[in-house]
Amino acid sequence: MSGAAVSATVFGVLGLAIGLAGLRLLATGFYRYADDTRRARRHPWVPGAATVVGAVAGWSLADRPVIVRLTVVGAAGVLIVMAAIDLEVHRLPRVLTWPSYPALALMLAGCSLAGGGWAAYGRAVQAGLAGWLCFYVLHRLSRRGLGRGDVTLAGLLGMLLGWFGWSAALVALYAAFLLAGLVAGALLVTKRATRTSRIAFGPAMIAGALAVLLGQ
Repeated sequence: MSGAAVSATVFGVLGLAIGLAGLRLLATGFYRYADDTRRARRHPWVPGAATVVGAVAGWSLADRPVIVRLTVVGAAGVLIVMAAIDLEVHRLPRVLTWPSYPALALMLAGCSLAGGGWAAYGRAVQAGLAGWLCFYVLHRLSRRGLGRGDVTLAGLLGMLLGWFGWSAALVALYAAFLLAGLVAGALLVTKRATRTSRIAFGPAMIAGALAVLLGQ
């Protein structure tokens, strides 16, 4: 078995473990408010999605240090859980997003120590700040069409993608808006939403980011 195949297997299993842990966390409903009127959902797809992403990341990043693959697969697992929450309640809880900043900063520092270089770390910080500021401006201009959770998520994704390069961060941003537009258009055509309906933007941001990460 080739090294890439071994890496795909190992990190696919790790992705499954993270996905199962995320599913158990989702089952607690920690992210729901007492007055939430949206119907509670089950998310059986989470472990499968985390497994696939873990396996693909293990394969495509097989030539990268182990810490880089761990960072991507771990971050992907958390992001998939965030996407499930946003799809259900249109909210990204601070109890999950805020602690992700120091955790990601620490993991990216390890990636830089393992050979990525500190220039990559500095770029990650800059991209995180740029993502946060860009989405904060959009949040203010859109009259809260974009939530504060989206702003926080943009900073996290900027850090993660920025470590790999500015082009990765920019392509993921473009992909997020493209995916969101396609989903909104499909919902309007099928009459599952109206022009005034609120559509969760976080999942599109996460999907775009993961697609770019897996192509590194």
